[in-house]
Amino acid sequence: MVIPDVALRKRCHPPCLRFLVSDTMSCHTSGSVASGVRCLRYPGGAARYEGKWLNNQHHGFGVKATKRGLIYEGQWSKGQRHGYGTLRRQRESSQVCERIYVGQWQSDKRCGEGKQFYDDGSIYFGQWDLNQRHGRGIHWYSDGRIYIGEWQQDAMHGKGVLFSANGNRYVGEFEKGCKSGSGLYYHLDSSGQRVQLGNWMGDICKSSLMPLR
Repeated sequence: MVIPDVALRKRCHPPCLRFLVSDTMSCHTSGSVASGVRCLRYPGGAARYEGKWLNNQHHGFGVKATKRGLIYEGQWSKGQRHGYGTLRRQRESSQVCERIYVGQWQSDKRCGEGKQFYDDGSIYFGQWDLNQRHGRGIHWYSDGRIYIGEWQQDAMHGKGVLFSANGNRYVGEFEKGCKSGSGLYYHLDSSGQRVQLGNWMGDICKSSLMPLR
């Protein structure tokens, strides 16, 4: 029997995870599962996969839970996470699942557009390449900062805007996670706003111009 993806998803909604298997579907513990919709328990019993298979590999929509508490629900291709999917973590002694990543995957890595939820409370939404922030994206930091702009190999790199929690902001160039190159720094205080035009290197302003009060 072929079960459409929509039907599979309806069986997968939290809390924390409802597996796809009905009362009449067997859950294999060993051996070949070939193709179709099957459940497989891995040795030790703590990990399992339920969903579509093709030639003994996860392929199509499925849900996999590992013994480390990680749960992936989404698309698979030839045994790898590929397409759109959600990665969650189930804490020990808790039925609540925490989202880790929601978005696109390619060959088992975050690749394309997606949203990452970090342990410290910060959130990134934007483009990914090989599990790294790469392209354009927004990062909301736990200390109140917000960065909007370009990324390269998991670091702020290129043109962007960095908002500070106190209202100041930097608009300009970044390199390897630091303000580097030309940029404008907007200082906000009780008397208003002042604009500083300068050149930065490694987050340090090397030369600048600022209007007198």
